[in-house]
Amino acid sequence: MKLNIEQLELKLKDYRRFTATLLILASYLYMGAIINTYIRQSPDGSSLTLLAFATTFVAGWLIYHSHRLKIKIQENERV
Repeated sequence: MKLNIEQLELKLKDYRRFTATLLILASYLYMGAIINTYIRQSPDGSSLTLLAFATTFVAGWLIYHSHRLKIKIQENERV
C-alpha cells in the first residue's frame, strides 16, 4: 500500500510540473498573440490566441485531475 501512495505522490508532482509548464507556455503564446495582433499586424494572432486558450484548458484539466489525485492520496493515508 505504501508503494501505491508513493507512486500517486510522484504522479501528483508530475501533474503539478506539467501544469506550471503549460501555464507558462500559454502566457508566452498569449503575449505572442498580442504582439502579432496589435504591434505587428499579422494574421497569426488569432491562431496563437486559440492555441493559448487550448493550452490553458489542458492545464485546467491537469489541475482537476491533480485535485482528484490529492483526495485519493488523503483517503489512502487515512486507512
